[in-house]
Amino acid sequence: MNEIQTLIKLQEIDGQLYELERSKGDLPRRVEDLEARKNQLAADYQKKTSELSAVISEKRSAEGALEMLRERRKKFESQLYAVTTNREYDAVTVEIESAEMEIDNRETLLLQLFDREKALNNDLESLNGQIAEVTKEYDEQRALLDARLAETRTTVEALQGQRNAHTAHLKPQVLSNYSRILRGKDGVAVVAVVRGSCGGCSTRIPPQRGMEIREMDRIILCESCGRILVPMMEPSAEIST
Repeated sequence: MNEIQTLIKLQEIDGQLYELERSKGDLPRRVEDLEARKNQLAADYQKKTSELSAVISEKRSAEGALEMLRERRKKFESQLYAVTTNREYDAVTVEIESAEMEIDNRETLLLQLFDREKALNNDLESLNGQIAEVTKEYDEQRALLDARLAETRTTVEALQGQRNAHTAHLKPQVLSNYSRILRGKDGVAVVAVVRGSCGGCSTRIPPQRGMEIREMDRIILCESCGRILVPMMEPSAEIST
């Protein structure tokens, strides 16, 4: 089997593999998108959980500081009854006012922290619902895809074995060019000349070029679409275009 014949057989095999891949529809993409969404939601949940822990820690610290400030104010207020001079009275009053100002600041901070804690808990509850919903859909689509893969696994493995046997007979550069065209032309790299035209893009092939293609002694590409051109085969070996 020469190089052209090998490419023809390889295209037949790859055509079947591409059809099997297409039979999955958009399941692989949907599963991939759902998995990415699930991972993003999990990352968001972890981030919110860490933020909530920090807020709770800061709230506890603020509550402790507030209690100390109230004790401090109470202490200075009790000292007012022991002062004997206006100077002492003024000094204690300044301390009380300072404590009250700090208490106001701490109480404001605590209110902000309580609001933030409530918002984070709401966010986490919402994320929990979204994660459950996306996980359920992901599991359903993953099960469908796995079932589809199981149905075709034996056929795909057999075709891959045949493919490996044929690619072993091709020069690396030829295989590389074939693979490049295959990827760029949606699984059709080799096409037959049909009634004097390229079977891939319908561009007319000059008669002299058609004769050279029928010789099958070198690889000839369509000047329009870049596919590998081969002569029309017998019905049993004809390449589907």
